[in-house]
Amino acid sequence: MPQSIADFTPDAPKKVCGVSTEQWTAWDLTRRISPRDQVRVMKRDAYGRIDENNYPSIHRVGPVGPTTPWAMNLADDTGLFRFLCFDFDGKIQGAADAELMEQAADQCDALSRTLDELSIEHVVCQSSGTGGRHLWIALQGGATKSNVAPVARAAQVTYSQLDFGMLLNTVTGAARPPLSPHRDGSHSTVLRGTLASLATPSTTTADLAALARLLEERKPALRAQESRPSGPVDTQHRGHRALSVAGAAHMATIDGGSNPSWTGFMCLLSAANAGWTLQDVEHAVKKAPGMEHYRTKNTGRGSRRPRSAGEARARLERQWNVAVQYAALQRPLPAQKTPEDLTELDAIVTGVADLLERFRVNPGRWGATEATSNQQTILRALAYLTLQTGKRVVAASIRDLGPMAGLGRTTAATALTALAEAGYVERVTASDEGNAAEWRLVSTFSTTPRTVRPQPLHNPRPPAADLPVVTRSAAELFNTRAALVAQLEAQLTDQRHDLFTRRGLGHLAGKLYALLKQHPSLTVDTAARLLGVTARHTATILGRLRRHKLLVGHRDGWARSKQDLRDQAAKILGVAGTLLARAARYRVEREVWAWWQAEVTTMNTHPRHRPKRRHVSSRPLFEASNAGERVWPRYPRASNNLADHRSALELVAAGNLNPESRWQYLGDAA
Repeated sequence: MPQSIADFTPDAPKKVCGVSTEQWTAWDLTRRISPRDQVRVMKRDAYGRIDENNYPSIHRVGPVGPTTPWAMNLADDTGLFRFLCFDFDGKIQGAADAELMEQAADQCDALSRTLDELSIEHVVCQSSGTGGRHLWIALQGGATKSNVAPVARAAQVTYSQLDFGMLLNTVTGAARPPLSPHRDGSHSTVLRGTLASLATPSTTTADLAALARLLEERKPALRAQESRPSGPVDTQHRGHRALSVAGAAHMATIDGGSNPSWTGFMCLLSAANAGWTLQDVEHAVKKAPGMEHYRTKNTGRGSRRPRSAGEARARLERQWNVAVQYAALQRPLPAQKTPEDLTELDAIVTGVADLLERFRVNPGRWGATEATSNQQTILRALAYLTLQTGKRVVAASIRDLGPMAGLGRTTAATALTALAEAGYVERVTASDEGNAAEWRLVSTFSTTPRTVRPQPLHNPRPPAADLPVVTRSAAELFNTRAALVAQLEAQLTDQRHDLFTRRGLGHLAGKLYALLKQHPSLTVDTAARLLGVTARHTATILGRLRRHKLLVGHRDGWARSKQDLRDQAAKILGVAGTLLARAARYRVEREVWAWWQAEVTTMNTHPRHRPKRRHVSSRPLFEASNAGERVWPRYPRASNNLADHRSALELVAAGNLNPESRWQYLGDAA
């Protein structure tokens, strides 16, 4: 891409003299636009190789370029950002993952379209041969960290494959500039935009503010499946099964919208929450506009090409399994409402962040025994519920908390009792008449002056002149909350699998497997320190994971295998379907309990006021004479006229109480 340096206007970052005007090379461009008089470079090891992705050395900007790949600082010596680089990558343990790379490309394209809407000049590069993306913006006159932070925070919660750290670091934040070499031998190549826009900045702080506002408007909802569609909707499309309003909109999004991979997963998540099966999803993929991602793939050149049948099915099955895990985690959540008290929400967000930090710095407290490990997981689940609801006090039954964390109800009950005794949680109200007990996290949430316990959502705290004021903006508060929710969701879903139940490899094995998603690799000692257990115990867990080919050897210890073989391992151990069977059992127990409570109410009611029962010859035995009411049949009785709970469990499990069932339980009248 030959261009003359003399053609550029002087409205550019500080220039370095001595650049040749014959042809623009990678080093020429860096000398032209670098905000500082030095760049950071990679260092070869004793064998002349470059294996580590870091830049420990410094090279002065001058006529002679470095012999190894280099990274250019985004901010100058005064702390002003001169460039923004949005780094979209999709790697696991340092190796490119095809699915994540495609998501990175889709997300970069979505951001590029957003910038086009705002007429913000930018350059999109393929950062290396693996397919990552760098999106560059040059800033006219520079921008302070406070100007850039709103954009970085909004982009963080909008694009899951974005490495946003450099956008908040004015000291060492750096990225490889366009055209520069990569350690694998490839180069950063320009896909869209012109390099002239980097040498002649035109983006102002007002443009950044407009970008932050637009990203805030379009960022996903806290429960992602309830987000607005990412593009226009085909109003003529009709699904073969019912979905939520938001789910139907995702399914009908034309060509998958601006971000087809995100839209496709939102379709799966909506379907999982609606009770669809894999067969239902496979049927929808054939025609649903929003599931374009599972029919075609991003070529990286602004077009899409069809997937092979095997690739499409394999990808659909993998992402459907992930969607099912997220749906199971979100199932106990109540209807979403916007918090009315930002001071309360700020305290909750601060407290949860502090809780997660305590988990990190004191792993020994939570990994010494199996019981304490379970307590940590239950605390995570409670923190997740607290963030999602925006209320300090949350209703959480043991049949909700247990399945959310991949644990049983008795384990959850034992953990809650121990946490209450240790002062980490407080039971505000006990369970009563079918209502779950209410819990509050108290050990890590700092209580602000005159903070009162929240009442129902439509009854916020009374105003007072001396109440504390939220120090961060509402946008920053909600973005921080969304980031913490995403972190907790990833931790809870990664370890929630049949394989990591007690009859399988155990809960601690699930935690170690989840850790290996956060870290490229782990040695035995490092893993032991993070888990808070002995090295010997850690080695035993690693050995079990390795035996089922879930781990592979790494030069720095152990890493996840590229192929997820947890389902196969669960089948080998005979634990496949454990979580589904547990969820079904808890559903039956809930319905039997509701049935028994209705029976107790009927027994304590005057005979004249008891609900009328349909005659045995009448088919519709159940009715809802008033909204929300259900008329139950008579509870089964033993020969001594005492309640027969075993028979009740069997009847509910067989589906005989389902009003749509062909064979219905008629009670004693039969």
